[in-house]
Amino acid sequence: MIVPVKTPLISRALLSILAMLALCAWNTPAAALGHLTVRIRTGSEPLLAGSDVELRIYEAGGKVRRLPLAHGESWLRDSTRVIPVTLNDPLDPRSVSRFGIYYRAAQPESPPWEIVDADGEISRNGETPQRLLDTSLSGVIARQGELSTPERSAGSMLCSTDADCDDHRTCNGVERCAPRTAGADARGCVRGTPVVCPVNQVCSESRGCLGPAAIRKIPVAPAPATPR
Repeated sequence: MIVPVKTPLISRALLSILAMLALCAWNTPAAALGHLTVRIRTGSEPLLAGSDVELRIYEAGGKVRRLPLAHGESWLRDSTRVIPVTLNDPLDPRSVSRFGIYYRAAQPESPPWEIVDADGEISRNGETPQRLLDTSLSGVIARQGELSTPERSAGSMLCSTDADCDDHRTCNGVERCAPRTAGADARGCVRGTPVVCPVNQVCSESRGCLGPAAIRKIPVAPAPATPR
C-alpha cells in the first residue's frame, strides 16, 4: 500500500515574504552595473593579432581596474574601435585619479603602435554619458608600455558637500561628506544608514517601503511567448 505524502501548504505570510524578496531584487537599481564605452583611433601601424590592449583605471585608495580591450584579434591601421565594456562593480568617475591604455606587442620585433586618440565614456542610472576625466589620450608605445593621463591630486578628489557623495539610491541611506570621520572612504564619504521598513515590508527604490498589498497592485509583465 502506497501512502501519499502530504506536502505542507505554504502560508500566505511566507508567500508575501517571497514576493517581497522578488520585488526587492526586481527593483535593484541599474547602478549595480556600469557600462563603459572605449573609443580608440589607431595610427599608421595595425595592431597585430595576439597583442594585449587593456584599459587601466586608477581610483582613490589604490584600486586599479584592468579591463581587456583586445581579445587576440588584429586591428586595422587608421581605424576606430568602439569597445563596450561591462563593469562588475559600479564606477564613480569622481573617484578616478587617472586612466591609461596599456599595450604589449605580440612579437618583440613588432613596430611601435600609435594611438591617435583614445577616451572612455561611462553611463549608469540612465544618466547622460560622461567622458572619463574629460580628457583623451594619444601617443606611441614601443613593444610594451602605457599611455596615461596625469595623476589627480588626492585633495582634488575629496568631497566638499554631501551632494558629492550621493549615489542616487534611497534604500541604503543618505551619504555624508565627512573626510575626518572614522569609516570615511578615500574620497571622505561616509555611508548612510539603510532604511528600516516595518515588519513584512521591504524598501524599493523610488517606491519606499512596500508591503504585500502594494505588491499585489504592481502589474506583472507577461511571460515571453514560447517559440513553436
